[in-house]
Amino acid sequence: MSMFLRALPTIALRSKPLSLSSIPLLYLNSQTLTQPRKYPSRTTHSVSASATPSTSSETLISNPKQPAIPFKDSLEWVSRTGFCGELSENDVGKRVRLCGWVALHRIHGGLTFLNLRDHTGIVQVTTLPDEFPDAHLIINDLRLEFVITVEGVVRPRPSESVNKKMKTGMIEAHVELEV
Repeated sequence: MSMFLRALPTIALRSKPLSLSSIPLLYLNSQTLTQPRKYPSRTTHSVSASATPSTSSETLISNPKQPAIPFKDSLEWVSRTGFCGELSENDVGKRVRLCGWVALHRIHGGLTFLNLRDHTGIVQVTTLPDEFPDAHLIINDLRLEFVITVEGVVRPRPSESVNKKMKTGMIEAHVELEV
């Protein structure tokens, strides 16, 4: 821009007619306006192979993989009966439905343990493979940060596994059903 401003007084004193090519900043190539840009063409190839030659009488039948968890025809709002961090020893024996994220997942001695967390805190969730095999199989496939809803009974933890560092360290939820 500074070149244009410096050249402006000189341009005004010129005796020849002014053309756009004499001002370097305003020079336009006429070819760029009239001809479209050419892009390199791309070629794609598709190759397939078969171990056995196919004949017209062959028909391939594939069984689509069924989902591990059957889903309902319509989505429903899941209502919880309690919050993870608000469960206490007063809730022992009650049936609860909890929603939250998987914070920890571990398998120890044939039992699966989850730490389920929500905005109020964390509670330990356990499954027993003999009593509720479906819930046990589903929970074994869960990963960290999966959002889940579980339904079960609140039970006191065995005295040797009480965790005094947790607000809910005196209890755990034994899962019977996973929604």
